[in-house]
Amino acid sequence: MKKFIVTIIVSLILLSSFNIPVYALSDAQSSAIQTLLDDACRISGVPGMSISIIFGDETFYFSSGYANREKNLPASENALYELASVSKAFTGVGILLLEEQGLLSMTDSVQKYLPWFNLEYKGTPVDMQSLTLNHFLHHTSGLTNSKHAQNIPEGNTPDMLRKTVETLMNTELAFTPGERYEYGTVNYDVLGLVIETVSGKSYESFMTEQVFKPLGLYNTYAYKEEASATGQLAQGYRSSFFITIPYDAPDYAGNKPAGYIISCTKDMTRWIKIQMGDVDDIPEVFKKVIMKSHVGNMNVPDFNEMYYASGWMVNADKTIIEHSGGNPNFSTEVAILLNERTAICLLSNGANTNIGLVKNIKNILDGKLTQSYKMSDMQILDIFLSFVTVVFFLLSIFFFILGLRRKKISEQQATAKKRILATFVWLMITVVLCIMCLIFPMLFGYNWSTVLVWQTYSILTALISLVLLTASITYFVNTRYHNAISR
Repeated sequence: MKKFIVTIIVSLILLSSFNIPVYALSDAQSSAIQTLLDDACRISGVPGMSISIIFGDETFYFSSGYANREKNLPASENALYELASVSKAFTGVGILLLEEQGLLSMTDSVQKYLPWFNLEYKGTPVDMQSLTLNHFLHHTSGLTNSKHAQNIPEGNTPDMLRKTVETLMNTELAFTPGERYEYGTVNYDVLGLVIETVSGKSYESFMTEQVFKPLGLYNTYAYKEEASATGQLAQGYRSSFFITIPYDAPDYAGNKPAGYIISCTKDMTRWIKIQMGDVDDIPEVFKKVIMKSHVGNMNVPDFNEMYYASGWMVNADKTIIEHSGGNPNFSTEVAILLNERTAICLLSNGANTNIGLVKNIKNILDGKLTQSYKMSDMQILDIFLSFVTVVFFLLSIFFFILGLRRKKISEQQATAKKRILATFVWLMITVVLCIMCLIFPMLFGYNWSTVLVWQTYSILTALISLVLLTASITYFVNTRYHNAISR
């Protein structure tokens, strides 16, 4: 009888085990992930990448390359990277924490806390009493990247957050508040200033004391100086003309709530586990705040079946939580799949990183071991424009030399309608292209100072080389007809 009972119990255990998903990472999967990461660094030219993977109850760390190539500092789970727009989720938690503490309500008007702040739409002042903190939280305020990001001022003084928001004073909104979702990084700078106003502390001090430390995020920083003092701060890089060089981007301290918090994959793993509800040793208030931060705004049309919550993009049933980010010299991506008990965090110190790498890693976790890294759109653009720059520059030299050779053949002066017309046409083309060089960024709502910080230099060099080419053709055409007539 005992033997029968034991047999039944063992059978039930074995049968039930088939319903428990297995999350162990095999040696083949680990090898495939590391190979993929190494390929990503090699192909992209980005010096260093670090990832963390939460797979069921286990956590895995992978890194490739260097956090600082010149100092031989290897990329690792302790290397500190700028989080770019992944920072917004922290700011979202910060302001929702103030709401839980009864110090504000997200349905309050922004003017309750910033009474001097005014905006316009189609030349008419906006009813600021109807513009709530939720509008900024969910990117439905009408402040967008295409119209307002280029005005973020440079600087690292304590008043930069206020100065950044002041640049938005009386600015023209892209749409009526609440009409739709359109991403605008400065929305979170407004929320950051509200945090300062309500808490009576600097944004950095509030986040450090009220968010990072209570959550046990001891390697997450709002002050770059503190991160640098650890000796683990990654150097940022950018690529142009087929080479990657260190790049110290301008300080945008006023944009910190939206994109300049600094952390490592080890701390980000804890942060992600908090999002997944797997961490108990945090103040109870944060458990409620985190749940609220995952509630997307479904009062506006979805964006690829996703809704913006509080620094996160979420699906309708809140089982997919994600956000990506890009600074001038850093790229980030976080993806949380609650139903699959899986999450991936990617941090890298170059803007050329293709965040599709996260999807490749997920495919490996699903058993599809053969994955290939693909260049990012920015890298492809840079390669193309670098090639264009070289070709156009060489052609401009070619036509200029041809013109010089023809000039030496005959110095006699001659005029002809054909020569004058051809020269005039090419001269006008050159003038138009010169004007285009000046106004090109304005066609997209930006200026050259913004473009040269956030985009590849080859955009400008390609335009300049095109102008040089048309100018040399103008010279060649003029000398060609001149000498033809002289003969």
